[in-house]
Amino acid sequence: MNNLILGAGIPSITLSYDLADVATAVSNWFSAYWLIIAFAVAIPLAFLIASRVKGLFVS
Repeated sequence: MNNLILGAGIPSITLSYDLADVATAVSNWFSAYWLIIAFAVAIPLAFLIASRVKGLFVS
């Protein structure tokens, strides 16, 4: 039943991209989504800071 020879069951593959290709892909992805990420972080952070500043003036 289990008659796979070690090394014969996993095919060897060659990848045709290097680190520069990965860096370019990550840069393209980040440039597409940075504005969404910035607003998703900035809006709750602004409310948190506003409540802390309000707490300084209102006891």
